[in-house]
Amino acid sequence: MYLHSKKEFKKLKLGERYTALQKSGEYIGALLTNSHRRYLYSYNGFFVELWILVSFNQVQWIEVQENQDILNDYVKDMNVKNYFDI
Repeated sequence: MYLHSKKEFKKLKLGERYTALQKSGEYIGALLTNSHRRYLYSYNGFFVELWILVSFNQVQWIEVQENQDILNDYVKDMNVKNYFDI
């Protein structure tokens, strides 16, 4: 199975990005806004955010996500005690 580098991933078309995430992305979490369902994946050592337009149930955007504030939104309510023996 071929994994794209961050630079290669950014050059892919939307459909190709979606396929890559389906095949090799590791789901991390989701957020819901009024208009979008947002999903965060880990892919080959970097994070990718996928946005689905709720009203059409259509993938609208898939991008590499490096903004720490946005990444923190996905884990701020996570109880790490459930994942580690703390």
